[in-house]
Amino acid sequence: MTVDRDDKPLWACFRAVAATSNDVDWKALLVELEPELMMMARNQPIGRLRDREDSPREIVTRVVARLFGKQYAAVKKLCALDPPPELRAWLRVLVRRSAIDYMREHPEFDRGNVERAPRWISLASLGSGEAVAADPGSLAEKRAQVIAFVRAAVEEAIAAFKAEGDDALFRLSLEWKITRIHVRRVVKHGEQYVSVLTHVLEGQSYPETAAKLGITRREVELTVRYIEEMLRARRFGMDPE
Repeated sequence: MTVDRDDKPLWACFRAVAATSNDVDWKALLVELEPELMMMARNQPIGRLRDREDSPREIVTRVVARLFGKQYAAVKKLCALDPPPELRAWLRVLVRRSAIDYMREHPEFDRGNVERAPRWISLASLGSGEAVAADPGSLAEKRAQVIAFVRAAVEEAIAAFKAEGDDALFRLSLEWKITRIHVRRVVKHGEQYVSVLTHVLEGQSYPETAAKLGITRREVELTVRYIEEMLRARRFGMDPE
């Protein structure tokens, strides 16, 4: 297979890393590679995440991690292919997979199952199979209901744990249809659940919420995900089966 002239500098960097596995060659590869990856990442079909300024960087970070992992195993495998693939096509596949991972990891993306297609969700519309009404009063009421529901769950879990110890984790796990470790999170981080939920529903971004609460953005994202899991498991706002 003939290698395109434009790919030769990139191929040279990839092959140097495959041959030496040293930091100097790896950094040289990143200098050549990152502009290509950023351009590809900006064009990925990732739903509402395309509107986020940091999304391309998040995708590129995942691509770089794939290439770096296990002592450059992906780079070495690429360079061992005979004949070599079209390099940018190979990179586009890697970027696409990393974009899918990024989207699936996001707390507002529900991957779906055999009965339901993947969908985007948000805390503003949790607990209902229908879209939230445009009426601001209705939206404010629903947000208040979600906060009250989570606060009540936190208070119940803490009180049960104080009275029953670890037995409460097992009982609530069965009743709420969530894992014991999730019940333990509610007991340990319940106040954070309520605080994060309140800030997010007020329209504050994850970085803003993290700064105000003195936690990391990742902690905010995980807390939102845990809240959503608990509300879905407990069928908050859903019609009884």
